[in-house]
Amino acid sequence: MNAQPQYSPNDEPAARSRGRRGDNGTVNPTFRGRFAFGAFILVFGLISLWAALTLSTEGYYLLKDGTQPSCNINPFFSCGNVMQSDEARAFFGVPNYFWGLIGWGVVAATGAGMLAGATYARWYWRAFTVGMFVAWFFLMWLFFAAVYDIGFLCLYCMVTWATQSIMLWVVLPWLLREKLLFDSDKLSRIGAAILPFSWLLPLVNIAGIALAIIAHFPLLVPMLLSGY
Repeated sequence: MNAQPQYSPNDEPAARSRGRRGDNGTVNPTFRGRFAFGAFILVFGLISLWAALTLSTEGYYLLKDGTQPSCNINPFFSCGNVMQSDEARAFFGVPNYFWGLIGWGVVAATGAGMLAGATYARWYWRAFTVGMFVAWFFLMWLFFAAVYDIGFLCLYCMVTWATQSIMLWVVLPWLLREKLLFDSDKLSRIGAAILPFSWLLPLVNIAGIALAIIAHFPLLVPMLLSGY
């Protein structure tokens, strides 16, 4: 990792339009793009981290003395029932929110590092992208499990379903455009073409989740509208 910025605002636009490889093997994105991207993953990483931290805190008190989580708000939203399910400890019996604390902690730290001027090697960005996909697939599995198997919704879990969907479909085209995953002009052009529309895939993703929830819990919307 190199904490020295590789570009200044006075660099030639052509030089800043694509990433460069540094002397130490790091891949350097544009100065402005790096700042915006770093801020993006920092903010969404912190939101996801907050949700995981809240779940871990409330899960602790639920196990300790049976204190019901704050998001047990109606017959549909019941974090307590979700946290006590088998799906909530899918890997090695460890509560899912602990994995979230680790993963989103890395995401937030990566964003903070970029804001500080850090650059990362290509292997790091590849591992980062794999982690993004693994987290997204896992959260989508949890979404299906919560809706169709457990039968309850977890409000803080839903926050992470949304944030991870947004992050994945913005991170991937940006990394491709900046050649941080592959040194390929073709993939860079594909990433550049997709990036302006990167809001569309998260929108479809989140809309699909919302429609599935509404279809499976038809009384949820009327109950929410009634103020219950």
